[in-house]
Amino acid sequence: MSKSIPNERSWIGFLESPDDWSAVAAYTIGDKSTLIPTAAEVASAVDLTKLIVGLNAGVTGQAVPTPAFDSRFVRSVGGTSEGAFQLDAYRDSNTGEDDAWNALARATFGFFFISRFGGSGTGRLPIADDIIEVWPTEVNSRTMQQMASNTVQMMTVVCAVHEEPNEDATVS
Repeated sequence: MSKSIPNERSWIGFLESPDDWSAVAAYTIGDKSTLIPTAAEVASAVDLTKLIVGLNAGVTGQAVPTPAFDSRFVRSVGGTSEGAFQLDAYRDSNTGEDDAWNALARATFGFFFISRFGGSGTGRLPIADDIIEVWPTEVNSRTMQQMASNTVQMMTVVCAVHEEPNEDATVS
């Protein structure tokens, strides 16, 4: 089994969408199997890869206890799941663009496209037939991290995950 770090392998993009999630053409709200972006949609996303320092995107399942008097062992059944999405990124004022700060304003709806092992396109851009994760999110907070002498300015973004993500989407 090969082990690797995300540096120089990953690609992360953000595609803003109106709150009806119409940015990904095939998507039907509530049906993650339709959460499949086209290569053009992925290519139109803001490439945030060079600005992301840390990313925590995951789904956590809950276990529901089902105790009964016939045993001292408390059994459980599978319950609901919840998505969590948080990232740390650089501010980018040197270019005058500040892409991450501008793209991820509070209350912005959109899709994060994550290719943990990079896509087949130029600069690791995911293209048709590449596997990516698609996260429908709303930015809850965009907070500057502490400013300190001799440190790089950074921000933390926390998002609500409005729909179940497709963690194994094939770009169409």
